[in-house]
Amino acid sequence: MYSVLYGSSRITLTSRSGTRLQRSELLLRDPGLRHRWTGPPPVLLGREEVLATARREILDGRPVEFHGPCGFGKSSLLRNLASGGRRSAFVSVGRTPLEDVLQLLVDELYVSAGPEPVKYSGPVCRQLVRHTRALIVLDDVPPGSRIPRQLADALPGCVLLVGGEQPVLGGAAAASRLLPGLPQDAAFDLFVRSLGRAVRDPELPFVRRLLESVRGRPLSVRQAAALVRAGHPVGAVAERAARGVRELDRMSAGRLPGPERKALAVLALVAGALVPGNWVAAAGDIAYVTQALLSLHERGLVERPEEDRFGLPVCVADSVRDLLLDAVSLSATVNGLADWLEGALDGGVHGLTDALDGVEGLVGLLGFAAERAEWRAVVRLARVTEAALFAGRRWQQWKEVLEQGEDAARRIGDRASEALFSHQLGTVAYVEDRPGDAAARLRHALQLRAALGDTEGAELTRANLTYVEAYGPGRGEGRDPDRRALLRRGLLVLAGLVAVVAVIAAVRAAVAGAGDGDPSPGPQPGSSGTVAGGSPLPGGSPGGASGPPVSFSPGPGPGSEGPGSEGPGSEGPGPITGGSPRPSGVTSSLPGPGPGPSRSVVVSPGPSRSASSSPGPGSSPCCSRGPVVSRSPSVSVGPSRSKGPIIRRPGASSPGSGHDGEGERGDGGRGGDGARGDGRLPVPQVVPPGSMALLSGRPPASQPPQRALPPR
Repeated sequence: MYSVLYGSSRITLTSRSGTRLQRSELLLRDPGLRHRWTGPPPVLLGREEVLATARREILDGRPVEFHGPCGFGKSSLLRNLASGGRRSAFVSVGRTPLEDVLQLLVDELYVSAGPEPVKYSGPVCRQLVRHTRALIVLDDVPPGSRIPRQLADALPGCVLLVGGEQPVLGGAAAASRLLPGLPQDAAFDLFVRSLGRAVRDPELPFVRRLLESVRGRPLSVRQAAALVRAGHPVGAVAERAARGVRELDRMSAGRLPGPERKALAVLALVAGALVPGNWVAAAGDIAYVTQALLSLHERGLVERPEEDRFGLPVCVADSVRDLLLDAVSLSATVNGLADWLEGALDGGVHGLTDALDGVEGLVGLLGFAAERAEWRAVVRLARVTEAALFAGRRWQQWKEVLEQGEDAARRIGDRASEALFSHQLGTVAYVEDRPGDAAARLRHALQLRAALGDTEGAELTRANLTYVEAYGPGRGEGRDPDRRALLRRGLLVLAGLVAVVAVIAAVRAAVAGAGDGDPSPGPQPGSSGTVAGGSPLPGGSPGGASGPPVSFSPGPGPGSEGPGSEGPGSEGPGPITGGSPRPSGVTSSLPGPGPGPSRSVVVSPGPSRSASSSPGPGSSPCCSRGPVVSRSPSVSVGPSRSKGPIIRRPGASSPGSGHDGEGERGDGGRGGDGARGDGRLPVPQVVPPGSMALLSGRPPASQPPQRALPPR
């Protein structure tokens, strides 16, 4: 059983029947910044000048990009730059969509404060990453990818370091350069180090010829040295290298022992992915896989950027794949890997962590099977891959894998698998704020499971369908109503309430003037009142059902000088440490069930200077569309009467405390900064943006208007 918290829901992977949707009542904690202790950067021969120039540009805040063919050392260069003193996050992009890249960056930079992992929406991920002002390293960026440009626009204050075969960053502010081969002297030193002995005088002409043929390509230099170390004459290696670097790949893979050959074949199926050693062992049924993988690494065939991560570069896989077709079969690989992963997902000896570590390879193997129309293999792989992607919170890829699995299941008539994928796609549609699509998917899954006699699966699907219909955004308003039209209706209702209050005030003034001359006990100049329905009057304090928002802050970022500091590198009032109260006027946040920007009510206690508390021209004094600009790394979500999650302060809920079951009224006993008397922050009540009544495009919930009584 594995749960992920998202918005107002706890989504639990309960069984082979799919996920269960449940309401959540949560105590939200700030995620903490992850502290990584990294050793000194690896020594890169002949790259001293390139590294020095790149570090200067990074310190200046300029994006840096290296591009060039496979095997010239881009990944090693990026990892060297990322291992400096600055906070950094390293992500291999590959096939990963933008939203999943953001989640991976958050996982690299933060640790969860609670026992259950939290899936943040796209806007919250952007703000969390932006707050760290980190060095964002994107490796293996495919040609034509828009992700680096999108991240550059979305993460001001962060510096991008990009590596790929072709330039993708562009722009006058970016430094994009082709990574050349090693200089002749550096390439010779690398060859000698990889060979493990000095080069003899008769070998010198052949070595020079070899290095010229490979143009200082580090991968080819290491491969050539490994071949010479294995007993091949230097002259023969130089002759093969003169035909092309792919000849060295084929020569290196030509005479491998059985375990090494099988391990290389498995990695060739998922070329470009980094997977743990036990993943390779399960896929190839290899007994002593670690020794085989280390031998392949010494031969220059396999990458090993971390202690237990191995991968085959795509360029090498293209050269050797046809030599390895007889080493493993696709069906045997899929069956062995699926059996191992099912045990891992069930809490077996390896556990869920290993399944998540190898999810990149799963996606690659699934694509390989789909290209060859091996639909049964696609279905089985999709069943285990979708569970790992859900647990890893890579939900855009989760959706893509489910759609691939559903298509394959229909092709072969596997109705049970089709029902599972349709059930899971209903969950995806719900978290994407598409309740109509979610209900349709779940009804289709329920129909299939009822016809198949799957009682357990049908019960789970029926429970989720009831949940979506009861709590999904848009309940009672049909499928996906026009949000703009509903927002206009909500604003008209609000304007009408304001007009009613103004009329009542005028009537009271007239009655008072017609009486015996006593002034009306109405609002005095400079005082504040409350608009009916809980909306604050301009210049007044919040009232009604709204309580003071508090800060959802991920912690100190680089360059901050302490709580509340605004020194260099700080974007505003710093996060609070050591139990000190946060400054007033900041806002509360939690990702909502929709991927789009949140729409929120922001109420700031006391005389706050926060930008989020000031209404814009032509807008309602309490309402705003889109993310509210705040000096806190959070998406602003104010309290509201809705069907969102209830987040209570420990011990604060009691009869007569203002809690009405759906929301929580403001706590008048707090200070202007919303802090407790013991210095700890109050836990915010957060309503997910997708279910807020007025600001998500629906009219406010019906409630009797507050009427001002005439003076007696």
